[in-house]
Amino acid sequence: MSGSFTLLPGEEIYLQSPKVPLLLTNFRVCHHYKVYPDQQFDSITLEAIGSMGLRTVSWPRLLIIAAVLFLISIAVAQQPYGAGNNAAGFLALIGVLLVLIYFLTRKRKIVIESNGGWKMHVPANKLSLDECYFMIHAVDRAKLEFLHKVPEQP
Repeated sequence: MSGSFTLLPGEEIYLQSPKVPLLLTNFRVCHHYKVYPDQQFDSITLEAIGSMGLRTVSWPRLLIIAAVLFLISIAVAQQPYGAGNNAAGFLALIGVLLVLIYFLTRKRKIVIESNGGWKMHVPANKLSLDECYFMIHAVDRAKLEFLHKVPEQP
């Protein structure tokens, strides 16, 4: 076993993007990614796809903590004779850093969930919104085509 990705017998590639590690074939959706130091590979067959969506992953708690720090800095700055100015400035600086971290860590992801609950989180920051929609619709189309090829159960 070489460890390289190979197609199944009769499998054809429908969609492969150089921007995201997602591969769509006529049988499955595959996701290649790296969790240091190892390469990872996930695969969900088309009939097992339960749902898909475009999500923005962020940490809104950072904004809440920043708002609390700003309010505390305003209260501390109200001390007589400027006694709390240094602390107020420090708290405000920490609040600004938290807001900056919030916006820098937001990520767009295409989430593909199987019927069994397994989720693929495919990073989509490099894709435009139209490209994300195109990929989601391509997977939906491939699934519908695959299901029409499956014979009906008696």
